[in-house]
Amino acid sequence: MSEAGPHGIRPAEAEGGFLPPRLLDRLGGLDLIARTVVEGFVGGAHRSPYRGAGEEFARHRAYQQGDDVRHLDWRLFARTDRLFVREYREDSNLQAYLVVDATASMGYADGAGLPKLRYAAYLAAALAYLMLRAGDRVGLASYGAAPVLHHPPRNRPGHLHDLLATLERLEPAGDASAAGALDNVGEALRRKGRVVLISDLLEDDDGAALLDALGRLRARGDEAIVLRTLTPEEAGDAPLAAGTFHDPERPAREVAASPADDPGYARRVAAYYARLATAMGERGVEYVAVTTARPVELALGDWIRVRGS
Repeated sequence: MSEAGPHGIRPAEAEGGFLPPRLLDRLGGLDLIARTVVEGFVGGAHRSPYRGAGEEFARHRAYQQGDDVRHLDWRLFARTDRLFVREYREDSNLQAYLVVDATASMGYADGAGLPKLRYAAYLAAALAYLMLRAGDRVGLASYGAAPVLHHPPRNRPGHLHDLLATLERLEPAGDASAAGALDNVGEALRRKGRVVLISDLLEDDDGAALLDALGRLRARGDEAIVLRTLTPEEAGDAPLAAGTFHDPERPAREVAASPADDPGYARRVAAYYARLATAMGERGVEYVAVTTARPVELALGDWIRVRGS
């Protein structure tokens, strides 16, 4: 029998050195979870998406022992077989908003996983930790029963604690659209910034208002990133047993179905999100598809690959 670690987690339960999301709660609160995720992410990442967002590239210089490997230019290494560090001159600190979907549908969890909203909180906590550490100012918004601007973008002692405390208190409720929250954030940003939406993207109008709102952010000059968050069952990666299904945002709607026996289910789901991803790409929005079974560190790495593609 393998020996359990300090948090009661056995080595066999880790995936590729990273903890499955369903086990992260054993670590404690979001502060420890965020720190653990970020340390694992930074230790395994070749480059970070945060360096250079609020700074302007200045020059390359030869790598010296002790330099932070996150600043290595791996593309230049591939061409020259020599290590160079990218240096930046400070432009201005980036302003960012994390926008978390807290509608009723985000309360769904599959049989072996955790609710989408909890996974979204892990992602938001890790992103806040990373961006604040990079010197950026980070704010938090959510939408459920209604859009709410919880915290304006700041970077000061105690701000991370405030962000994480708010994330801990989010409960799934309501059926507000992402568009209202994104428009509120766009109006609140005093200059160009970064907006990260973490959502299952289940919208009544097939995402039309969402796409319009993202387009308005891009027209302002903001970065817009969408982390689409689903359970493996919803994404078609795991079978859904037969049963009576209802929309948590429309409880009166009930449908008897057997998704596992429906060859078109996964195809329809994939087509819906593929259409959204294509439309976002046309608007210059970064789109990353993740599920609640994916280690959070790897989800952040997926974003890096999207940025570098």
